[in-house]
Amino acid sequence: MVSNILYIFAHPDDETFACGGTIAHFASTGKTRQVLYCATHGEAGKTGGICAPEELGNVRVLELKQAARILGLDHLIIRNYGDGKLHKQPAEGLVQDLRDVMEQEKPDLIITFPPSGISGHKDHKMIQQAALEAVKKTSFSTKLYYIVIPESIVHFSGRSVHTTPDEYVSMKIDVSAFKEKIAKALAAHQTQHLSVERVFPGVLNGNTDQLRTHEYYQLVIQR
Repeated sequence: MVSNILYIFAHPDDETFACGGTIAHFASTGKTRQVLYCATHGEAGKTGGICAPEELGNVRVLELKQAARILGLDHLIIRNYGDGKLHKQPAEGLVQDLRDVMEQEKPDLIITFPPSGISGHKDHKMIQQAALEAVKKTSFSTKLYYIVIPESIVHFSGRSVHTTPDEYVSMKIDVSAFKEKIAKALAAHQTQHLSVERVFPGVLNGNTDQLRTHEYYQLVIQR
């Protein structure tokens, strides 16, 4: 039984785009504590006409909290390392911060981006590297998984993503029962509505056909 999961991402909305269905799935069991570590406030993103640029970071944090409630996350750890600047930060500080969180939570599963960051975003790549190094510096029993997009199921519209050969997929979670929750969580990230519509056309108008029915993971570390 999985009793504790730690999700590690760079920006508000990463959690919903990448693995919102997985979060909702484990929340539905009522047996798993789920913690999200978000490294930035997402202040360098688009405002979507919702707020002034200088307000964006605070607004996106509020959006993240709303999405977290919808999906069923138990706890949020929100840092402010600087959106678009993670790769410019001293890696040691981020790694130590993540290690401290891991030692406190001692999660059974740790979930983050793959080395490609899926979208290629520098912050995504940096948070993956830091998460991997942090796991290596801990000694408790855990599993580290990368979120992956199998080559065989790529059907995104208007967005380039880095895929993973199907043979590397080691965990597949059926999230088809949680499409409505995923859609609501995506809608909670109001400032990012242009990105949401680009990746999942029609979802903000109630069409969930473009949402994935499964979410996929590659096991990287098991001990």
